[in-house]
Amino acid sequence: MIEFNGKDTGSNFTVNQSQGGAAQNVKISTLFNDIIDEAKTAPMFGKHKLLIVENADNLLVKYQERISEYIKNPFRINCLVLEVLSIDKRTRIAKAMNSKQGILIECGQLFDRPAPWETKKPEYDSELTKWIVMHAGNYDKTMNLKSAFCLMERTGNSLAIIDRQLDALSIFVGDRKEISIEDIKMFSGVGHREKLFNLLDAIGMKNSISAVKMAENIFNIGMENERKTITFDPKSIAITIVISAHKRMKDLWKIIRVLDKGGNKNDVLEKTTVNRPFVDKMIKQARNFKEEEMPEKWKYMLEADLLCKTSRLSPTLIVDQLIARLCM
Repeated sequence: MIEFNGKDTGSNFTVNQSQGGAAQNVKISTLFNDIIDEAKTAPMFGKHKLLIVENADNLLVKYQERISEYIKNPFRINCLVLEVLSIDKRTRIAKAMNSKQGILIECGQLFDRPAPWETKKPEYDSELTKWIVMHAGNYDKTMNLKSAFCLMERTGNSLAIIDRQLDALSIFVGDRKEISIEDIKMFSGVGHREKLFNLLDAIGMKNSISAVKMAENIFNIGMENERKTITFDPKSIAITIVISAHKRMKDLWKIIRVLDKGGNKNDVLEKTTVNRPFVDKMIKQARNFKEEEMPEKWKYMLEADLLCKTSRLSPTLIVDQLIARLCM
């Protein structure tokens, strides 16, 4: 397998180009030529060669004619894969790719939650959980959607990471066919995302002692960041906790306003972004706060956010102070 990146320049050389009577040296990229040369060269080892070109959007636009020519007469023992963000299926090159000589495959990201308009679907019923259930079959195991959701909550939505976890779980459960929620919990413990949710729930219940202990635990064991990797940087962890607390308090404030106007559970679901599986829990938390105290809570969170980003105070201390203030 050989990988190229469309953002690279390839091997460059300089040519003398004339324009308006003036000669100038211009660097010409040979990346596309490098790719085609590899595609037309027999593999040194093995019977076939796989070439993958990432970020090929610009190449596809710039070299449409030459790519179309290659598609008409490809080097059949090699496979050329062009990875692009999008392609207009009406274009000639798209139609050429999706023919006897090639195939056009759309790889859209799988949603890890039901679509917003699918209000009656439980949170665990999504494209990603269905994929996990199906993929478990490749390891000769079965799962239900709830088990798949439990695994996703612990690993994030990276298909590669989920695949590795399924591989390990299939060994962990041994001869048993089904991977259960209990198996996942025993194998991986409480997930990083779940630890953060538990902390937010403790704040929502104004249980400052539990919340401080949970925050301390998160600082000790690390937190999953936006790249789905674990970070142990105290500042990054503190900022994530403050941002998450801000979102939770914002949701609770919206629920408080609905309830203060005589609204019920259905009104909360209609007028806020709270998902149905969590609505009872969120209403219970909202009842621990009053409308008049929320502006002050808001000020505390903005202050904590500023301190995390600009001060030399301990991130752990900033979070502990914020928890104490939110739980008052």
